[in-house]
Amino acid sequence: MVKHYLAVDLGASSGRTIVGSLDNGKLRLREMNRFWNGPTEIGGTLYWDFVHIFRHIKEGIALAKKAHGDKLLSMGIDSWGVDFGLFDVSGNLLRNPIHYRDARTTGMLDKVFERVPKKDVFSQTGIQFMELNTLYQLMSLSLRDAFQYRAASRMLFVPDLLNYWLTGNMAANRTFASTSQFYNPVTGDWAYDMLEKLGIRTDLFAELVDPGTVLGDTDGLPVVNVGSHDTASAFAAVPVNGQEQCAFLSSGTWSLLGTELQAPIINDAALAANFTNEVGVCNTIRFLKNLSGLWIIQELRREWNEQDVDYSWAAMEQMGRQAKPFAYYIDPGNEVFLAPDSMAKRIQDYCVATGQGCPETHAEILRAAYEGLALLYADVYESLESLSDRSLPTLRIVGGGCQNQLLNQLAANATGRKVITGPIEATAIGNLLVQMLAMGDIQSLDEGRAIVRESFEDEINECIPRDAEIWKTALVKWRKICKK
Repeated sequence: MVKHYLAVDLGASSGRTIVGSLDNGKLRLREMNRFWNGPTEIGGTLYWDFVHIFRHIKEGIALAKKAHGDKLLSMGIDSWGVDFGLFDVSGNLLRNPIHYRDARTTGMLDKVFERVPKKDVFSQTGIQFMELNTLYQLMSLSLRDAFQYRAASRMLFVPDLLNYWLTGNMAANRTFASTSQFYNPVTGDWAYDMLEKLGIRTDLFAELVDPGTVLGDTDGLPVVNVGSHDTASAFAAVPVNGQEQCAFLSSGTWSLLGTELQAPIINDAALAANFTNEVGVCNTIRFLKNLSGLWIIQELRREWNEQDVDYSWAAMEQMGRQAKPFAYYIDPGNEVFLAPDSMAKRIQDYCVATGQGCPETHAEILRAAYEGLALLYADVYESLESLSDRSLPTLRIVGGGCQNQLLNQLAANATGRKVITGPIEATAIGNLLVQMLAMGDIQSLDEGRAIVRESFEDEINECIPRDAEIWKTALVKWRKICKK
C-alpha cells in the first residue's frame, strides 16, 4: 500500500505544500501548491501576512486530499525560525507577526546585556547572538510596554501558530523554541531565571512538545509536530550512512553550517566563536553557526530585475564563473549585508571602505559574493572541527542552494573538503520523515535516511576540492581584509 503524507514547508521568501508518497521503501515528492511569502512594510514596520499563508496552506491540504483521499495519513509544518504571534485570552491573534528583519530589535543586545551579562545568556541558552532572535524581539516589546505584549495571553512561534489554527491546540515545538535564545538545551525547559532578570513575561509560553507528537487533527487529518524549525527538518534529511563523520550545510536564504551531536557544547570557546546549540529531531543537537546564505545573491537578482535586467539564476552563476577570481573580498555575514536594500551598492561600498577599489560590473559583484560565501564557510569550518573536537572530512550540502554548482565547487575549494550535495528538498523530506516516525511507518531516523539515499540518488553529486594552496592564500587574505 502506498502511503501519503503532506509537508508544509515555509521559507522566508516562499511557501509550498508537498505530498510525500512512500512506496516499497522509496519516497516520491509531488508539489501541491507554491506561494509567495515575504514581508510587507506598513508604517515603517515589516509584517508577515499570516492570513495569506494560512489560506494557501488550506488550499494545499484540499489539493492533497482531493488527490489521495483517505490514503493521506498526516501533515506537518516547518518554517523559518525566531518569529511568533501573540494571542489574547480568547485565542485571537492580536496583530500580524513582525518580520525578523524589522528594525525594532536594533540596540536590544546591549539592553539585554545591561541586565544579564552576555556570558550568562549563553551559559543558559547556548545560542548564537543575533539581534533578530526572539529574545530581542520580546525585549523590545517589554521595554516599549507595547499594547499587544501587555494584552497577550499566549505567544506561539510561527509553526505553532499555524498548528493552533488547524487543530485548536496550543503547544511549543522544542526544535523551534531552541532558536529563541530563551530555551535551555541542558534542562530542556525555558530559561525562566534569565527571563525574570530581564523583566520579560514568563507566563506567555505554551507547553513544550517533541517532534513526532500528534497535536490533533484538521478535518480528520492528523497534524504532527515535526522538526518544525526548517533547519531541524533539513538536518534530519541529510543522507548520512551510519556513523559517518561530516559537516552539514543547509543552503538557502540562510546557510546553516554545523554538525549533529548528542549533547550541546556550551563553553567559552563556543561563545567566542558565536556558535549555536539548537535542538534537532530524535534527541539530537544541531551544533552550528547561522550564516548569511544565498540572501545576498537573491537580493542582487531582485535589485537588477527591478532595473529591468532580467537575469536567470543560471545566468548569474555563469557570470560568476567568468569573472576574474579573487579580485574583491567581502564577508557576507557582515551586518551591512543583512538588510533589504541596494545589495550591489553595499558590496561596492564595502570594497571601497576596505581599500580594495570598487567592483563595477555585475559579474565582478557576483564573483565577490560567491567567493565571500565560500571563504566564510571555510573560516567557520575550521572553528566547527576545533569546537566539536572532530575531523569532518566531508561537507554535505542540502536544500535549494545545493543546485548552485558554482558555489558547491567554491565551497569544496575553500574548505579543502569533499562536498556531497543533495537532496534538494531536504526540509520537506525531513518533515515527512518525522511524520513517518509518528505514524509508525519507519522505526528510526537511520531507517528514514536510508530511504532518502535510495529515493534521491539521482540528486546526489560530488565536488572534489581544487587549487588547495591558492585557496589557503585567499583565506588568509580574506581574514586580513574582512576580519579586522
